[in-house]
Amino acid sequence: MTIEHMQEQQQLVARRMKLHVEAMERENRPETPEDTKRLADYKAEIESWDKRIAFEKGQAAIASQADETWQKQHGGSPASAARGRSPGSSAGALFAEGTAEFFKGGHHRTSGTWRSPAVDIPYASLFATTLTEDPASGGKLVIPAYQPGIVPTATRPIVVMDLLMPGTTDSNVVTYMQETSFTNAAAPVAEGIAKPESALVFTQVPEPVAKIAHWLPVTEELLEDAPAIRSYIDGRLRLGVELAADDQVLNGNGTAPNLRGLLNRTGLATTVVQGVAPDTAADAILRQIGAITTTALVAPTGIVMNPADWFALQPLKDTTGQYIGRNPFEAPAPPSLWGLPVAVTSAIAAKTAFVGAFATQAQFFRRGGLRVDSSNSHADFYIRDLVAIRAEQRGALCCYRPGSFGKVTLL
Repeated sequence: MTIEHMQEQQQLVARRMKLHVEAMERENRPETPEDTKRLADYKAEIESWDKRIAFEKGQAAIASQADETWQKQHGGSPASAARGRSPGSSAGALFAEGTAEFFKGGHHRTSGTWRSPAVDIPYASLFATTLTEDPASGGKLVIPAYQPGIVPTATRPIVVMDLLMPGTTDSNVVTYMQETSFTNAAAPVAEGIAKPESALVFTQVPEPVAKIAHWLPVTEELLEDAPAIRSYIDGRLRLGVELAADDQVLNGNGTAPNLRGLLNRTGLATTVVQGVAPDTAADAILRQIGAITTTALVAPTGIVMNPADWFALQPLKDTTGQYIGRNPFEAPAPPSLWGLPVAVTSAIAAKTAFVGAFATQAQFFRRGGLRVDSSNSHADFYIRDLVAIRAEQRGALCCYRPGSFGKVTLL
């Protein structure tokens, strides 16, 4: 609420108080206990608005002073810097930017333990291309000596999390209604005859928000090198959290602190088993797509496959020796099969494919984005000039209709 809006609300209460007093004067009546209480309430509300307005004005003054200091030091305002920030800034770039003044000012070179400001990375920034030079980042605090190591990919590969419907939450538990059965009694009826009753059965399901986290050691010198720490976070910390999240979404056993993965849900579609040749893995997957569409009455939106099984499909040829899919000299394209995107990941066991309506019947609720901070207070890091840098993410997985997901056993 803005200061102007608060002042309007305060003026409205003052007008009501004035009208009440004028009504008492017009009626020429003595003040009753009810009048006394109402006038006291009006006065208390006006004073409450006074305190809130004074607080907000104080905050505005502090922000104005900080903005003025920023302009003197950087030649621009924080707001203009935020507007100039690329919306595709990566997690590492945002951490480097958010802690630049802390490390540049030498606040980590204290006589005791310290902890950097925590930086919350928005969910959208988790998908930014890494290692690209971002002029709005923390910049080169120390001229770096680049060494080959973390190599960026041209495009971010599809992972299981990309197949799911995204969501956000502010709670520690996400509770939803899961459809367990549907009896369709719809049928033609004659005039004057009672209509048949269908039945839907729902179960209330709570899904706790779990935390996925890890940390890595770095040197204080690396923290002062903004481009290097940016690539380190994107290439290692962020990637580690995402890989663990992918594994949990599929294989989590539901025992705290684990998520309950889709492969371990009860009520999944009947597993389809690949037959002997000429039946192929693609044929078996198509049968599962058809089975889910027919029985769960929803269309599958994705497939998960192990890399070994996916690459085993690539050399398939027709009777003339021509590749059925893309030939070896074509530009790479996102994996797809039967018109559905394929998440190729070692998180699923070899010889098992997983088909499902990921985009409509499963949703991952994130509580905030990726949170990154650092400290030298671990073990003997202080005397060794080492720093523990930590990344964590919280979320809950909901599956609205388990029957819209099914396994395929491959040969």
